[in-house]
Amino acid sequence: MLKPAEFFIVNLAISDLCMTGTLFPLAIPSLFAHRWLFDRLTCKYYAFCGVLFGLCSLTNLTVLSSVCCMKVCYPQYGNKFSSSHSRALLLCVWAYAFVFASAPLADWGSYGPEPYGTACCIDWKVANQEHRAISYIVSLFVFCYVIPCTLILISYTLILLTVKGARKAVQQHLSPQNKGSSAHRLIIKVQAHRKFYIKYKPT
Repeated sequence: MLKPAEFFIVNLAISDLCMTGTLFPLAIPSLFAHRWLFDRLTCKYYAFCGVLFGLCSLTNLTVLSSVCCMKVCYPQYGNKFSSSHSRALLLCVWAYAFVFASAPLADWGSYGPEPYGTACCIDWKVANQEHRAISYIVSLFVFCYVIPCTLILISYTLILLTVKGARKAVQQHLSPQNKGSSAHRLIIKVQAHRKFYIKYKPT
């Protein structure tokens, strides 16, 4: 029963719930203890889940804004968007997030404790020592922050401009001047019909 765009809203809720379910049980006791209470493998698991579900949410919002823009600004294409398209895009969203989340596990970048020591994420200090870590962080910044944020900004700007244009057109159509001219044209038509009827009425 879901509409195509609603798949992305459900997926956003799923990714947020998964982040809550995987991170909070580890983060809360560590916060109370003021240090990371678990081993290095759990630290990598924590960081992987955080990056995976975080990137999934951001990418999901990017795709959702693009779909909304297509439906509002380009309805000739947006009306063709179906549930099968939504499912295919959702697979791409998860695959995109998985590639960047699993890269540090394959030694492109690295996971480690955060500076305050109560959680784990990308190891930013390694970027000062390894070129591969630098390339990963730059790629992450460009493909998982700059490009998604730019697409979201462009999409909602186009939607705003389209809605403002449509509202302006409606207001012009319903303005008192247009109403007066429409009434004037109606009176002229009625008078013309009346003259025609008087001239050609049957005797």
